[in-house]
Amino acid sequence: MILRRHVLPAITACLLAFASSLTPAQPPRPADGPGPSEPDTAETKLQKLSELDQRLNDILSDAVSALKRGIDNGPPFLLDERRGRIERLEKLVGDPAADMAEKYRRVLEAYRVELDYARSVEAYRAVLRIGNDERLVDFLSVGRLALYYQTLDGHESGIWRNDQRRWQRLSGEENEAIVRGLRAARKLEPPQLMVLPLPGPKSP
Repeated sequence: MILRRHVLPAITACLLAFASSLTPAQPPRPADGPGPSEPDTAETKLQKLSELDQRLNDILSDAVSALKRGIDNGPPFLLDERRGRIERLEKLVGDPAADMAEKYRRVLEAYRVELDYARSVEAYRAVLRIGNDERLVDFLSVGRLALYYQTLDGHESGIWRNDQRRWQRLSGEENEAIVRGLRAARKLEPPQLMVLPLPGPKSP
C-alpha cells in the first residue's frame, strides 16, 4: 500500500527533523575567537524551519497526488465523494496561509478513510455512466474486492472489471446474488455469509 510503504515514513521522517530543529541548542563549547551571535543563531533556526516547512508541504502534496492516482486507477465507487475530498485537500495543501498541522491532519484523515473502505460493505444509489448511457442504479461495494451495480427494477446487474476498466453484465443467477447482497448491506436481513461473483483473473 502506498500509504504504508512510502508516504507515512516520509512524513514521519520530516516531522522528526522538524521536531529536532525545535530542541533547545546545547550551550556552545568555549572556542578561540568570537562565536556566532544570538541574532545569527535565531536567523539560522528560522531558515531551517522555513525549509522544513516547504519540504513537508511537498511531501503532503505528493501524498495527495498518490491518493488521487489510487482513486483514478481503482474501482470507481463513491467517486463524487472521494474526488470531492481530493479537490478540497489540493486546495488546502496549496494554500500557503493554511496551518501545516491542519494540512497534515487532513491528509492522514483522507488516507484513513480510504483504508476503511477496504473493510466495509456499502450499498448506495448513484448514476451509472457507460459510454453515453446514464442510469440511476444501486451499487454494492465490497471493500476493494468487488463493485457491482443493479438496475432499480432488479432485472440487470453487472460487476466492475478493473483489469479491463469496464463493466461486465452478470447472469440471472448472479443477479439474484446481488439482490441478496444489497439487502444485507442495507441491514434488511440478518448478517450472513454472502456468496457473490468475483472479478476474473487479470488478462495477460
